[in-house]
Amino acid sequence: MIKPEKNLPIIVVLIFIAAIVLSSQIFSSEFRIKTLDIFRIPLKIISGSVYALRDVAEFREKQMENKLLRENIANLEKELLNLKEAALENERLRKLLDFRESGRSKFVPALVIARDPAGLNDTVIIDRGKKDKIEKGMIVISGSGLAGRVIETGWRISRVLLITDYDSTFSGITERTRDEGALSGNMRAGLTMKYLDLGCDVKKGDKIITSGLYGVFEKGILIGEVVSLDSDSTGLYMNAVIKPNVDIRKLEEVLVVR
Repeated sequence: MIKPEKNLPIIVVLIFIAAIVLSSQIFSSEFRIKTLDIFRIPLKIISGSVYALRDVAEFREKQMENKLLRENIANLEKELLNLKEAALENERLRKLLDFRESGRSKFVPALVIARDPAGLNDTVIIDRGKKDKIEKGMIVISGSGLAGRVIETGWRISRVLLITDYDSTFSGITERTRDEGALSGNMRAGLTMKYLDLGCDVKKGDKIITSGLYGVFEKGILIGEVVSLDSDSTGLYMNAVIKPNVDIRKLEEVLVVR
């Protein structure tokens, strides 16, 4: 529906032009020119106001359109974030499923629900316990390798000592060369693999797996890779710094090996 007040300037201009056209039929051409010359400024002002009002209306429409576009962009960004989070979760769960389907043992999926608040130990709390037949000493893995082992169990929760904790010590071997060493946690620095022979062929990038010795972890679970090597303080052995294959700081879902 056309709003009269919105089109008033246009109506005025049309009436003014009609009056001039009518006068042009009655009066001489010289009179018409003089009349137009006299009224050129008002005509210009009126015409300008029409365009100005039209621009104001268009400006308001653009403002509303921009507002709607901004709202749509915000909603799309929120949806994109949700989709990205779902994709990351699916990726983690797929890795867990791949490990679970390897046929090695029975697995219990669990969520990490808390971490050591003091930061003095690398431990996490998972939402599985004795009710789920979780026992002390059970291995905890993620989709990409070894994460730790259960050290305490409650009815519905358990405490897991991560492989990077200072109290975490176990045996590992280099997948390529089969050199054995003792692994110990070094918190944020990862792990240290000690007592490698000076003449060993271990190199940066070599994968380290559990050896299965001493009954701590079963054999063949991926631990991480070598990032650097150096001789120890005695000069009798080599030490290797190991980067865990599991991002210990970002654990969310894990599997407990029963």
